[in-house]
Amino acid sequence: MPFVLVAYDISDDKRRATVCERLKAMGFSMVQKSLYVARGGSSLAKDVYRALQRLVDRSRDSVVVMVVPREVLQKSMVIGVNRLVLNERSYAII
Repeated sequence: MPFVLVAYDISDDKRRATVCERLKAMGFSMVQKSLYVARGGSSLAKDVYRALQRLVDRSRDSVVVMVVPREVLQKSMVIGVNRLVLNERSYAII
């Protein structure tokens, strides 16, 4: 099963907090302050895209939603604290 990654650059603190809460409510876990991950595919990616497009200011903010195969995350290289661990059931554990 693939994963959905959401990365964002949101300048407004209130809007950023709202996006964080929405992502958590949709089952995402924080990897870094502006990077969230959840198990899912294109269906979840489309759902999160639709949910977040209502919350961001398109003239100032940037949000990237991508579907990533599990193998890509397993091969990722991390400098410093690795907050992303994949267990045998393909869940993201932070």
